Amino acid sequence: MADSYLKYVASSMRSYYKDFSKYAKGRAPECKVAWVTSFTPVEILDCLGIEYIYPESYAAVIAASGKEQALLEESDRQGLSLNCCSYSCCFEGCLATESGPRGLPPKPDVLIATNNQCNTLPGWWNTLAKKYNVPLIILDYPGEFTSPEIAASYVKEQHQEFISRMEELSGNKLDMDDLKAAIGRSKASVEAWKRVISCFKDKDIPPTLLFDNINFLITARCKEDTATIYNLMADELAQSPDKDPSLMPLFWIGYPLWYHPDRYLSEVTEGFAVVGSNYINWWNLDYSGSDVWESLFNAYNYTFLNLKQETKTARLQALIESSGAKCAISCRNKSCKCDFVSAKDVGIVQTELEIDMIDREYLDLDRAKSLIAVMKESLN
Repeated sequence: MADSYLKYVASSMRSYYKDFSKYAKGRAPECKVAWVTSFTPVEILDCLGIEYIYPESYAAVIAASGKEQALLEESDRQGLSLNCCSYSCCFEGCLATESGPRGLPPKPDVLIATNNQCNTLPGWWNTLAKKYNVPLIILDYPGEFTSPEIAASYVKEQHQEFISRMEELSGNKLDMDDLKAAIGRSKASVEAWKRVISCFKDKDIPPTLLFDNINFLITARCKEDTATIYNLMADELAQSPDKDPSLMPLFWIGYPLWYHPDRYLSEVTEGFAVVGSNYINWWNLDYSGSDVWESLFNAYNYTFLNLKQETKTARLQALIESSGAKCAISCRNKSCKCDFVSAKDVGIVQTELEIDMIDREYLDLDRAKSLIAVMKESLN
């Protein structure tokens, strides 16, 4: 990648991890700290000067660093079953051992969880709230299961109450023009990321690049540099060579394997070319709306995992069709059954693998090889 792209990436990474360990053991940060789940309306926090940390994302970093197994084992010794979400087990092990590849995050002043991703997260955040004795806020997004008018009013009231509580916590007053600008930056980041993934179908791009770099859309979507990073990346990827047309186009359904150096099973997909992934589309939030309330409602109420099954199926089918994939690997994730359910009726040949995005020992690689070989044979 060009130096200009790497410069922005390095700056964003330094900014996100600058307080890890430095403030973890008692020294108070200069601002309030929130630990948040992935689909929290962080635009509000950003405008109020509240630092926000993503424990799920840090668990992925730990696994990518090859340090997750000892932390999973420690979490199990502490009483959190390995059958629980591996993100939570890995992170809890990090807290218990006070160790991680980038140290410990600064302790939270508030915990914020949403249910627009999975229902495990509010439960996990409740254990964290007891551990740190700090307020827990759960934002409830009804998704498609309530009429749009009622849902919009309900979510707006929650967002307004959320703002009031965060103003009290931070000691700052929210400027609505600032919030509108933050939402605009998030929208620009989404549009720039769409440019990046539009190259995936035809260009010879390693899936690793997209699995790793979506991190900025998750943890820094309303930051100024994020759209810049993605636009620079898209410009460069557009110049990449075309995919080898002799390879069978494959769609990856499910999470990246954070412990794997390539984030997917590259060693058993010889003869295939990954051309699409549902994961890299999850954070393409829809910030459309006539005002900030409508924009936040559309973005956070209608996340992919918060939709009805028929809508998820239709969207996944559309992604697969547009990618040109002829087959799929579907990850039956130990940690995230709700993700696997969305993979039904995809319309192409697929093989299902028992797998986990963090716990490498859950994978039976020989069985995976056999199943993929059967799929390849059926396609031939």
